[in-house]
Amino acid sequence: MSNQDRSAGVPLRRWQDAFVRSLLLVSAALLGAATPSTALAQADSPENYFKRALQYTAQIRTIVTLPFEGDRKGAMRGAGFLVDAERGWIMTNSHVVSGSQARVEIAFADNEFTEARRVYVDPFLDLAILQVDPARTKGIAVPSLECDRMPQVGHPVGAFGHPWGLRYTGTRGIISGITSRFEFEVLQTDAPINQGNSGGPLISLENGRIVAINTMTIRGAQNTNFALSSVYACRILRLLQQGADPSPPELTWVTFRDVDERQTLRIARNFSRESLALEPGDVIRGVVGVKERISNDTQLVHALRGRLGDVRLTVLRGGKEIELAGKLSPASRVMERRGILIGGVLIAESRYRDGPDVSAPLLVVQHVEAGSPGQSAEFGPGDLIESIAGQPVRSLEDLALTISEQIKSRRVVPVVLRRLGGGQRAYFSFLERPMPLMGIELIDLSRVD
Repeated sequence: MSNQDRSAGVPLRRWQDAFVRSLLLVSAALLGAATPSTALAQADSPENYFKRALQYTAQIRTIVTLPFEGDRKGAMRGAGFLVDAERGWIMTNSHVVSGSQARVEIAFADNEFTEARRVYVDPFLDLAILQVDPARTKGIAVPSLECDRMPQVGHPVGAFGHPWGLRYTGTRGIISGITSRFEFEVLQTDAPINQGNSGGPLISLENGRIVAINTMTIRGAQNTNFALSSVYACRILRLLQQGADPSPPELTWVTFRDVDERQTLRIARNFSRESLALEPGDVIRGVVGVKERISNDTQLVHALRGRLGDVRLTVLRGGKEIELAGKLSPASRVMERRGILIGGVLIAESRYRDGPDVSAPLLVVQHVEAGSPGQSAEFGPGDLIESIAGQPVRSLEDLALTISEQIKSRRVVPVVLRRLGGGQRAYFSFLERPMPLMGIELIDLSRVD
């Protein structure tokens, strides 16, 4: 072979080697070798979203020792998820941790239970923030919340939690709708949500973000479950992280409901025009300076959080749009509730805004301990306290003063109660019951957590 032939064979062999390497790469790809794009797709699979949820989702167990109205005595379990690792904050439902005298404990996967403190329990939404020692949450990746928009109908989601004690269980479904038929607006989903799922994350199976907090179901209904949107939860979390008060306003009015029970923003009754001069028939159209759509109480409360000192509403009145300005007080803080326990009967102030409209007494029986003298005397939850020993009581302070005066000379005092369902063509019946002055205790939740 001539020198010319040998020199021409070098580039030929290089080309042949390159061709062989290309064939090997193509073959490897066809045989399943992961390219960067393939690896990314695998990392963002629903299976991996649930795998991550195993790390940031917690078990929660709560023991309620003395319940206020709306809670029940006993033990319950639910779920929660990490939202701030540096602070050790876990988000869950308020009904999972209660707004009463209780002990709350949490545990992440493969860890022991530890006591948690209730940082915030919302009086409007079914939402609460717990805190544990940040050492417990160190190294756990905090999930992303979908704070800007709600998922559309048909969006694939996964519910994660501990249904019926089956720990760290994932179920799949879609977003079925959005409804405001209940006390607050919720997302509807056909992803199975059962007892033990409450407070756990509802995860987008498209991007892994948490779109809602699993909240409730309709018993006996098939695949009809509900979750609180992260859009509403995010605002509360951000205000808390900024050191601001996330409390909802103490609404002084009630609005109409449609035939199908949906909330509207047409005013039915305003019980305090001094705060905001809304009149019956007014339709709230929006909050000045807020772009979000406002068509129900939940959206209105969301827009007003953090802005209670300077409230400006656009209102439709008599066919004309006007602007109303005023201030609203924050709703009473759940974890600052107080009551007095007497003879096994827990008495606290009513939280119903239309109480003055029906001349209802302020103090209400919240709970009656089983086997207590109060149960023997037939006190019942919901009973309104008219008077004690002939003295009207209009506040907890009145009640405490009356008890301190009466206990000096007697051990049992007569209590006049008003109970809904009177007969005799009256809305209320009036009862007189003996109350033993024993086992007296001030219940103050601000001293508990």
